[in-house]
Amino acid sequence: MDILAVTCMRNEGPYCVEWIAHHRAAGFTKFLIYTHDCTDGTDVLLDLLPDVTHVSFTVVEGKSSQWRAMQLADKHPLMAETDWAMFFDCDEFLCLQAPMLTIRDLLTTVQDDTDAIALQWRLFGSSGETNWTSGLTIERFTHAAPLDFNLPAGCFFKTLFRPSKFQKIGVHRPKNKKNGTQNWLLGGTQAAAPAFTNDDKRINLFGLVGEKPIAWLNHYSTKSVTEFMVKRERGLPNRRTKNIDLSYWPERNFNTIEDHTIKPMLPSTMDAYTELLKVEGVSELVLQAEKMHKGTFDTLMNQRESVMLFLHLSLLIGSEVPNSKDVHTHLKRLAASTP
Repeated sequence: MDILAVTCMRNEGPYCVEWIAHHRAAGFTKFLIYTHDCTDGTDVLLDLLPDVTHVSFTVVEGKSSQWRAMQLADKHPLMAETDWAMFFDCDEFLCLQAPMLTIRDLLTTVQDDTDAIALQWRLFGSSGETNWTSGLTIERFTHAAPLDFNLPAGCFFKTLFRPSKFQKIGVHRPKNKKNGTQNWLLGGTQAAAPAFTNDDKRINLFGLVGEKPIAWLNHYSTKSVTEFMVKRERGLPNRRTKNIDLSYWPERNFNTIEDHTIKPMLPSTMDAYTELLKVEGVSELVLQAEKMHKGTFDTLMNQRESVMLFLHLSLLIGSEVPNSKDVHTHLKRLAASTP
């Protein structure tokens, strides 16, 4: 069975090898990775890794790089050949409920006619870490929002799907074929209602999940304060015009619960990571990318505005999860407000 991971990267040199290692250990057999405008060696690094198909492309001014990558991926032979695929980001890590360790384990638990599995975000915060410490992402950050998260911002999802059953890739979900019928599962357990399966624009699971999931995506979008500052300077790799301001941090920095669900997957991830670092030139390029990113942080700390932002972020240890009543009150106000 071929299982394809598809993503778009820019300047992910310190992180891309561990992301590939984790998902290779989790059962992805091939990787199709699109890059653009890399200055930290990410593109060179990817060319060294086995079973990774790297495609560098040029961003069209004013157009989303992510959408361009998806257009290219839809036409790539690997997409036509694979049994399952998922389009997701380098800060999203598949997490499976034990005793499952791989995607094959997940697929054996679902019905044979399942065409797509919606994997909701689980927002992981900074775990109170200010500095950039050593270790893998899934080791360093172990505090997250609860599974029954009330805010829509934490209910987005990515999709593991059969490409043969859909028309093309989407950021959060693949686009349905005309007059086609697909069977979806939410979190690997709950059958999705037709209102969800038939609506290509529904990219959020807020209010839909009633059963506890057995699979989701740990979303490490903040990491430490230091790493967040570098991320902010780089900009979002897929939406470069969107500003990462102070509001981005409290909307994602939830450290409510200490969660180690992903821990049983860690030994296999470490084994795969160690093997990739043995490939000639890989470890040197990872260290070079880390040095460059840390150099960017040092430069930022010579700028007063950045120093003040770093201080403010450091003071925000973690966001509180609002209760359901407060969330619905806020959503009603938002709906009634003037744009």
